Amino acid sequence: MKVVLMDLDVIKQRRPFPNLALMKLSAYHKAKGDEVFLNFPLFQPDITYASCVFTWNAKGRASVPNGAIVGGSGIDLKAKLLPEVEHIMPDYNLYPRVDSSMGFTSRGCIRKCPWCIVPEKEGSIKSHASPYEFLDRRFKKIMLLDNNLLACSSWHDVFADLMNIGLEVDFRQGLDIRLVNDEVAKCLVQLKIKQLRFAFDDIAYESAVRRGIEFLLANGINSRHLSFYTLVSFNDDDKIVERVNILHSYNVEIYPMPYRGMDGKVSARRILEVANIPLMHGARRNINKFLRLVGRLP
Repeated sequence: MKVVLMDLDVIKQRRPFPNLALMKLSAYHKAKGDEVFLNFPLFQPDITYASCVFTWNAKGRASVPNGAIVGGSGIDLKAKLLPEVEHIMPDYNLYPRVDSSMGFTSRGCIRKCPWCIVPEKEGSIKSHASPYEFLDRRFKKIMLLDNNLLACSSWHDVFADLMNIGLEVDFRQGLDIRLVNDEVAKCLVQLKIKQLRFAFDDIAYESAVRRGIEFLLANGINSRHLSFYTLVSFNDDDKIVERVNILHSYNVEIYPMPYRGMDGKVSARRILEVANIPLMHGARRNINKFLRLVGRLP
């Protein structure tokens, strides 16, 4: 049987992030002896799957043939893989540039941030899998896609597995700085991590951000190894400059994340209001990305 997997986000991205659901479907069908192809083959397949992560790419659904199985958070928040697919080793060969094992050890979140779809899509926090389920020893790094691992009761077990695995760890979606305490900081020090990712999206939890950073610094983690996603242009938030200056005072990397609506557009009015944010720290590529957005770079 010939199987086609359509990544509806791939057209808009020069370096598309691998679609984990499609990698699992690929592994599932290859295990059954099927031939699997990614994106727009020149023949009629027996079955087609299409996935879209971002709502602004959902219009690509027009290119999906009738009868295809369509899912992804950009189209359907309730669509799920079958359990035998969800818990299979992903086919990392589907995307040639993949250089890390990747997957979820927990799903859901305890927060209900108004800009986030995770609570609606995944519900409350729950344990999902061991890192060993998606570990491929060909890679030197393991990437966790959990939305709020520290809120899950199994985080101690996950950290223990990561320590035993002994590879570099990337908490790609970030950890919740509000849940960082001395115990968490001591555990993080024992992992191989080049950069720890967090978020500071609301001035309301400023004290928790300060407390979490100070726990990390007190346990010997260099401030330049801390990176903070910083939400910009959501509703009428006028505290972005204050949030950036707080992070700047700790000499951490700042990664501006402009809020995009369902159509993928950023509010020009709100962006112009924060165009003079003093982004004095952070990776140059991240700073330039923001400066281009607000019109300060060509």
